[in-house]
Amino acid sequence: MDERVARIVKNLSTWEELRQFEANAKRMGRLTDEMTIAIQVRATELGLALIAEKTGLQVTNLTPVQQKIVTVVSEYVGIMRQQGRHPGRTLEQLRNRGLIDAAEAAVCRATPTRGFEVLRDADLEDLSYEQIVMDHPDEFSPRALWFAKRTLGYPNTSETAPVEKYGDTQTRTATLLNWLKEQAAANSGYIPTFTNADAAHVMGMDDMQRFGQVHGNIQSRIDYACFLCNLPPLGCAADAPFSRAWGQQGRDWAFPVDQMQAAAHIRVWLPADFDQVLRETERLPGQAHLVWKEIFANDEAQIKTWALSFGEIAAPTRAVDAGVKRNPPWTRDELILALNLYLHHRASPPGKDSPEVAELSSILNDMGRVLGLGDADTYRNPNGVYMKMMNFRRFDPEYTNDGKVGLTRGNKDEEVVWEEFAGDPSRLATVCAAIKSVILEHATDAELSGAGEPDIAEADEGRILTRLHRVRERSRKLVEQAKVAALKKHGRLFCEACGFDFREKYGVAGEGLIDVHHTKPVHTLAEGDKTRLEDLALLCSNCHRVVHSSRRWLTVEQVSALVRQRDR
Repeated sequence: MDERVARIVKNLSTWEELRQFEANAKRMGRLTDEMTIAIQVRATELGLALIAEKTGLQVTNLTPVQQKIVTVVSEYVGIMRQQGRHPGRTLEQLRNRGLIDAAEAAVCRATPTRGFEVLRDADLEDLSYEQIVMDHPDEFSPRALWFAKRTLGYPNTSETAPVEKYGDTQTRTATLLNWLKEQAAANSGYIPTFTNADAAHVMGMDDMQRFGQVHGNIQSRIDYACFLCNLPPLGCAADAPFSRAWGQQGRDWAFPVDQMQAAAHIRVWLPADFDQVLRETERLPGQAHLVWKEIFANDEAQIKTWALSFGEIAAPTRAVDAGVKRNPPWTRDELILALNLYLHHRASPPGKDSPEVAELSSILNDMGRVLGLGDADTYRNPNGVYMKMMNFRRFDPEYTNDGKVGLTRGNKDEEVVWEEFAGDPSRLATVCAAIKSVILEHATDAELSGAGEPDIAEADEGRILTRLHRVRERSRKLVEQAKVAALKKHGRLFCEACGFDFREKYGVAGEGLIDVHHTKPVHTLAEGDKTRLEDLALLCSNCHRVVHSSRRWLTVEQVSALVRQRDR
């Protein structure tokens, strides 16, 4: 083809002009292979310009796979326009989805697209979306690869297409796996025991009657992915598997469920484990029963080997037996602060990434250091704080009256704290303010750390205020002031509850012996307040122990009444 003809083709600016030029050349018997190629190249160039104009996409500086997609669309647009047709749907998909997602959506169809058929008829099948997916599988979902193979006539390992990546099933699957990943990361790699209701709540499916089967299917998909990864089934990390899971169903062997649960509990789960399981779920169909049925039909021995590999694990074995340091149970102080945060946002609790949850996490970690309970970054991280706050929902009538259940995992102390404080917001606010004040004041010293005292019950308001109360009672300065005042007033030291006098009972050996009790409620012990002598009472060691013997501490008057009642 001479340069003059090449310039003519290059300067043709519409598909109509290209069609007319091609028709004239053919009529005159001058249409050569070179000219046909030049016409196709120019049609592709015009298609590229149309893509940029109609979609707003950048068609320069593209990755190799994006460049291939643009080339395919340009070829297709050129062919369609030369046929007098407008590829409006293709351009709309590009505009709405972008290059790769548009190709993904076009490939994942029950029947080949019109675009594929047009390119195939033009002997350009190698430029199709399907071939691009085959050449670049890492850029597309397993579902797209499955459909591309089927359309191009290649075999698939499964008869059923993988799940939609952004559909409800896979989205919920990813949500549950990410939650379990966070739970393990916050607990030294061990998954804390959870209920199926907890997991359902995480996925936004609180109504188990409505979503129970959906949840069971998602968990079953995850467990199958665990099998593919040779990992313990994550469903067995719950306090109890679904009732229909792991049934024997006429086989001559049974799943060792107790051992499978033990394996899930004692494993140190790594982030990479959850990522691997997630990738495998993306390759599975939406319905778990299809893959389980297929593996039992074709390779039951493989499933049996996997399941029975957990048979040597002793069911009672737990992470704590392996000497791993785990976070201690939540103290009453921590529960009180978590309840306060929940009640402040009762209608719409803040999320785990919210500033409010992050702030409480920081306060609780400071408290852990003050009390000597924990100083690791995972002691009370935001995810754990959020979950503990949401545990209170199961006691909240404003939430449960609509038939919802909230998170069920927790302990009895949560219910006790709810009963004591939820109906008394004024007292709750005062206690929380006192707790935070003490944490701030003692954040850098160990005055309140250490083990609890024998026979001294923790007060309603929690451990840190109890310890502050006891520190003040043991203050040498306060003790001496109280004794001097009593000697000045009475001429001797005696118990204000029972009248016991150490000097009278033991002689010189008992001289000056007496306990000092701080009578003010612990939540009123705000930092900076000065203790007055009238806030102190002298008690014998026995009566002092009785005062502190129960969570709701007795008053001096109540102990005195008990003594009088016994003396009758």
